[in-house]
Amino acid sequence: MTKFQGLVAALLLSASALPAQAETLDLNINDDAVRGVFSGPLSHLFGDADGEYQLGALYSDDKNAELLNLHTGVLLTGDAGADDAKLTAGVGLRGQYTETEFDEGGGLAIGGQFDLRFVGFERLGLQGYAWYQPKVLGLGDIEDQLEFALTADYQILRNASAYVGYRRFRLDPDDGKAYTADSGAIFGLRLTF
Repeated sequence: MTKFQGLVAALLLSASALPAQAETLDLNINDDAVRGVFSGPLSHLFGDADGEYQLGALYSDDKNAELLNLHTGVLLTGDAGADDAKLTAGVGLRGQYTETEFDEGGGLAIGGQFDLRFVGFERLGLQGYAWYQPKVLGLGDIEDQLEFALTADYQILRNASAYVGYRRFRLDPDDGKAYTADSGAIFGLRLTF
């Protein structure tokens, strides 16, 4: 079994163990990578808890390095208070493990996300996220890592969106030679069940 097949199997098994109520499956690809995230309301796991849980993986066979990143996280989410738009945002933590052909490590990343919809044009949106793992919160060969993306979507149906955007995943191993393990345009689907 290849790393990619193992990744897909782990993601599907993990997702099947969670409740299937208003969860979201977000899948995106580019020439070298595939990323999947399964998320949903924390209240489905912990009663009255506010926020969102995430379980995800990224596999890339970019020219710089083969990359596997597994993560699980928790975000506090809510209305960000924009007057002329519907802006939801979240901030939180995620545990992650990253392996490349050169380095491996894990740790705790801090970050957040946003979803912006304009009044009268709710089917069009902008989304973004960023996660940063500083050296002090890392373990293994990787001193720090940064993943971020910015996307624009169109809601084909109220529970299905197609999107395009840009993602970058940068690693700084303990040898001091930072490199980008994945970057480029992405195309994806976001499905809510």
